[in-house]
Amino acid sequence: MNPLQIRLLSLAAFAAFCATAAWWTLEIAASRATQVQAAAAQAPVSVAEAGTLFGGKLEHNVAQDIHLFGILALQQGAAAIVSVGGDPARAISLGGPVGQDATLAEVRARSIVIDRHGVHSEIFLPANAAGPTIYVR
Repeated sequence: MNPLQIRLLSLAAFAAFCATAAWWTLEIAASRATQVQAAAAQAPVSVAEAGTLFGGKLEHNVAQDIHLFGILALQQGAAAIVSVGGDPARAISLGGPVGQDATLAEVRARSIVIDRHGVHSEIFLPANAAGPTIYVR
């Protein structure tokens, strides 16, 4: 083989190598983009749900629709003024039902504890408003 044929053969081999490398680069980039899109389409996994894999307990927020308006201290016990969902506020005594399947388990100085199927959730009173709330003439 003369030197010109060796150079042309080397150039053709180099062009085939570059074309193959470019094709594989595009294939790998396209497959990674598909994986990223598939992962983005899935719902995010909660840390609490992932913790159940290692023996943790899944606890739901039972007090998400319960609003505390006040706490009553009585001689025989205690009560709280709460609103469930959008219902009007009402007084509930200690151990009384709060919404569906929930009871008032404990009344504290600035919060109450709701028990729903053994899961306790604490609800705090809102912060006091600055300044007086009662005006006297």
